[in-house]
Amino acid sequence: MPVRDSLYAGWLVGSIRSGLVAIDETGALAALNDAAHRLLGCAGSGADAVIGQDCRAALASQPALLERLLQTLDGHEAPGRAELSLVGRGDRPGPTIGYTAAAVRDDEGVVRGAVLQFRDLTPYERTAEQDRLRDRLAALGEMAAGLAHEIRNPLAGMEILTGLLRRRLGERPEELALVNELSAEIRRAAQTVTESLEFVRPVALRCDLVDPIELLEESFAKARARVPFSGDVERDYAESLPALYADGERLECVLTNLIVNAMEAMEEAGSTRRWLRLGVGVERGEDLDAGAERDPELVFSVADAGPGISDDLRERVFYPFFTTKEAGTGVGLAQAQKIIAGHGGRLELTADAGGGALFRVRLPLSAGESAAHDLQANQRGAA
Repeated sequence: MPVRDSLYAGWLVGSIRSGLVAIDETGALAALNDAAHRLLGCAGSGADAVIGQDCRAALASQPALLERLLQTLDGHEAPGRAELSLVGRGDRPGPTIGYTAAAVRDDEGVVRGAVLQFRDLTPYERTAEQDRLRDRLAALGEMAAGLAHEIRNPLAGMEILTGLLRRRLGERPEELALVNELSAEIRRAAQTVTESLEFVRPVALRCDLVDPIELLEESFAKARARVPFSGDVERDYAESLPALYADGERLECVLTNLIVNAMEAMEEAGSTRRWLRLGVGVERGEDLDAGAERDPELVFSVADAGPGISDDLRERVFYPFFTTKEAGTGVGLAQAQKIIAGHGGRLELTADAGGGALFRVRLPLSAGESAAHDLQANQRGAA
């Protein structure tokens, strides 16, 4: 191939916005663009560094994709588009990709290689999840609007009747104890209705510039006031954090509840060693469609040394009215997820390396980022 044609081919592959990987008939990597290099986690500083290597070594970290590529080389081409999950990095799950694979044939139809083109489906899955959340909220809103009046009025009447009973029973402690217990259950039912109504109402955010570390520290202080905690607290705070443009009051409520849940989980499990790890930092995801990194995210994390949450419950804990606590209403995490989604972010739950639960709050930094940096500069000047 002439030098000019070779250069043009390189430019063409590098300009493709989705991931592309190709091998020749021996299994050596013939083409790999930067987008594929980033998402697949290949060794080397760039895509050019692995060109010519055996794909079995260069793509060893992604066995499912490697198998699909080698099957295509053997002539087993899958018709149409398919999906597979990539291996993640660290404790983070890998993204799902949509791909097409085809054998590369010469003029006589002999297979001379294989090519696989793919794109990251994470943004589409995130949008679909947000759509499903909105649909659930709409359905719950319709249901709650009809039930609220039917439930709250009888509860208010029952509370009045328990007050009358207290006065009539006078000095009869055993009967009064039963009435007090009944009154407590009525108040608990009323609180559940109130929290449910709050959950289905649209989130009206009042955003301003927020210091992430100050927000997390205030949340921890409030959580500690609600649940006594005498364990160790580890802090993993990144340096030079930008301020966040968000509703600080609602985010503080989310973080406080996550920390309270962590403390209560260790208390209920009777954990011998109790520790919390609080973290905040900036991360950048990968976006194949844009051919570059996604906008930066500010990530809060809360990890504990509790019993953790089993795999079959990790998705269900975000469902409204699902709870594993005897006195829980099942609204807290669902409401937290709703608030984070209102900020354009997401709430994640994984297992911590120490065996407990790890919650991450991911919030986009693109909105108000320049103003946030101005605030940070002012803070440094004041110091």
